[in-house]
Amino acid sequence: MKIYITGTKRGLGKSLESIYGNANSLESSDIFINCKHDSFTQVEMLFKAAELNKRIINIGSNSPDLVVNDANNYQIEKFALEKANEQLFYLGINTTIVRFGPFDSPRIAHKKQKKMSIDYCCSVIKWILEQPHRIKDITVCP
Repeated sequence: MKIYITGTKRGLGKSLESIYGNANSLESSDIFINCKHDSFTQVEMLFKAAELNKRIINIGSNSPDLVVNDANNYQIEKFALEKANEQLFYLGINTTIVRFGPFDSPRIAHKKQKKMSIDYCCSVIKWILEQPHRIKDITVCP
């Protein structure tokens, strides 16, 4: 099982890479973990992986649900990822979006709120990979 993971410079992506390694490219992998947030690139990568018929796990966010009156690009981009995941799932693609609440990563290290550990988030990804059936989405919050 070869896994291609984006966003491996820090945080969750780095931890996942230390567990699973990282394939050289999306094309050479069996599974794609879409972890790097970079504008709408996650959505573009999701569609590319779907075209290649990869097993896909998207790292989303539950932030679009939290701050309804304060829209920002991050929330909109993650919401687009969620909707693209849903569309492809119902078209038969084996794609899952994990909508994590706050977890202990460099991106939100300055925030004083309850956070999940990166190890716990990795265990959620492991659990999804072990399931015999497709999972469309899952939300996990502290």
